[in-house]
This record gives sequence, C-alpha cells and structure tokens, in this order.
Amino acid sequence: MLSSFRLGPRPGLNSRLASFGHVSHCTKRQSRSQSTSTDKRYHFGVEAAEGKIDIDSFRRIAWDPKIPLLLRASHKFPANEKWFRFSEKGSYPSFSPYFLSFADEILPYEFTIPRSPLHNRPNSEHEILSAFLEWLLRPHEDREPPLIAAMESIVKSIINETRSPNNPSNFQQFEAPVALMIAACQFNENRESDKRLKNLYVAQSDLSHLPGPLFGDLPAPDIVKHAGKGDIYSSSIWLGLQPTYTPLHRDPNPNLFCQLVGSKKIRLMTPDRGDRIYAHVRKELGLNGNSRFRGTEMMEGRERQLLHDAVWNDATISEVLVNPTDALFIPMGWWHSVASNGAEGNLNASVNWWFR
Repeated sequence: MLSSFRLGPRPGLNSRLASFGHVSHCTKRQSRSQSTSTDKRYHFGVEAAEGKIDIDSFRRIAWDPKIPLLLRASHKFPANEKWFRFSEKGSYPSFSPYFLSFADEILPYEFTIPRSPLHNRPNSEHEILSAFLEWLLRPHEDREPPLIAAMESIVKSIINETRSPNNPSNFQQFEAPVALMIAACQFNENRESDKRLKNLYVAQSDLSHLPGPLFGDLPAPDIVKHAGKGDIYSSSIWLGLQPTYTPLHRDPNPNLFCQLVGSKKIRLMTPDRGDRIYAHVRKELGLNGNSRFRGTEMMEGRERQLLHDAVWNDATISEVLVNPTDALFIPMGWWHSVASNGAEGNLNASVNWWFR
C-alpha cells in the first residue's frame, strides 16, 4: 500500500420540542434550491430545526437528551464563498482562484478502486486513471513542473499498485499536494460521468494542519464552542470526488457535521442498535474486536460489504440528507455511515468538529 492506514469520530420528547417552534419531526422537506430525488427522506426519523438555533434550545432539544438534530440552513462559513466556484450552468462545483493559491499544500488522501478483473473494459477505473495521467502531462500554464512531477509519480503508483495481482487491497492511502484534487476536478469538468475520475478523497484531514488562511475560513460554530465544556477534541475537512463513503462506525465524542458543497446521506442508529448490527456482522465473520478501534477492514473486504448491506438495505434505519449550509449533530456513541449524494465525479466537501 502507499502508506499505512490511519483512522481518527422517546418519551417526553414532544414536550421538549413544543417550546421551540421551528423544530419538525419526520416530515417531508419543503422545496429548496439544490433539491434531490431523495428529499422525501430528508430527515427520516431525525428531528430538524430551521435556521440558526440558540445554545439553550440546542441543549434542551439535542445535547442534554443525547439525540441527533438536523440544523437546516444553519451556517455559512467564509469557505463556502471563498473556496469554491460553479460552472456557468451552476451544476459543477470546483475550486476558486483563491483556493488554487494553496495548491502545493500536502494533505492525506484515500483512493478506492472497485476490485474487478475487467481492467481493460471501456471506461474502467484503470482506463480513466490512465487518461487522467495523460491529461496531467499535457502543458498547462497554471501548473508548476515540480507539482506535475509529484502528481505524475503518485498517479503512476496508484495505477501500478491497483493492477498488481500480488496486491489484494483496493483501498490506498497516501499524502499528496492539494494540486492533485484541483487537477482531478479540472479533468472531470467537461467529461461524461462514466469517464470521470471518482473515489478520490481527502478524508479526516485535521483542520489545524491547514494553512492559516484556510483554517481561518472554517471557524468553529457557537454550538461547538459553547454547548458543552468548550473542549474541541478534533476537527476535519473532507474533500472528495463522488462517490465518497465512510463505513459504519461510532465516535467517542459528540460530532457536529457541516456540509459545504454537494450533499451527503447519513444513516444513524442508537448505540444499542449499532452494537447489535456490528456484533452480528463480526459473528458472521467469526471475528472478535472492539468497535472503537478499527483498521483497513472497515474500508474494504467482506466486513465492509456486510456492514454496508446491514445499514443501507434496511429501510427502518434513520436517514438524513445534509445539504450545503446544513449541519447534523451526532451524539457520542451513535453509529453512523456517510455516503455522498449526487453525480459521479462531482466535488463534495464537508467539515466537522468532535467536541465535549
């Protein structure tokens, strides 16, 4: 592999909600810009509040009872305006000239390629990677030779490792410049969806490792700073080319997840229900293990597939669709799995804070 794996995140309810008039429960989402085909499950089984919520109401509705809360249209970070731009038709997001000025910064990446013997079929992942490499090496006035050389080396390594019959893994982790994600977005912009680069993900990259100006574009929300003790355990930026995916897991601290670009579907379950699903899958695999300490098995192989099927094929599990300017509060210990929602190859961006 390119590098080692790293991971790190009701009785009486209605009476509490009655004092906060903008909270809804299990209702269909009203029409908004950037609507999707899954709006009817916009916050199935999860409470939702519209607009910015005051700290006392948040504590009463979600923090104290330890239940999830969808906060619709609740934030707009400087990053929303400064980092991204959209095509003339408004449907394809990419990075702004401001963000491009940080192209040489190094971030941790993940790349997943479906394991298939049909590597040479038209528009296979390997063919798309090869086309991206060829495009990358063409003269571009806005790219510096050292960055091109670095990206060429990384893409060649990915191609060679995923093609190797001696490499059983289809999940790779590596460090690369921001320029790689920028170039991949540019490559995808005018290509048909089945010819786009996908599954490239800057996942769980600590905000504190960003350059100062980018870090300043994502100030911690008031909920993070004031709902609890004000202790921010960690924070992450997530930038990826759809589809992006995070398997079922739980976090040891409360989590505020905010969407910047694109949308994500999040499936949620109580600690008890998640424990049962996890234990059932591990028993089926003949394995033991602590759900708080996971390795590459959560990103590939049979365990990932069994957990995915158990979570995403069960219509009774709560699901939330998080759109730009929305946030989702996930209490400590609640199990969740996250999947992008939208056109393959489009940019998706999120940020989150774990806090106490």
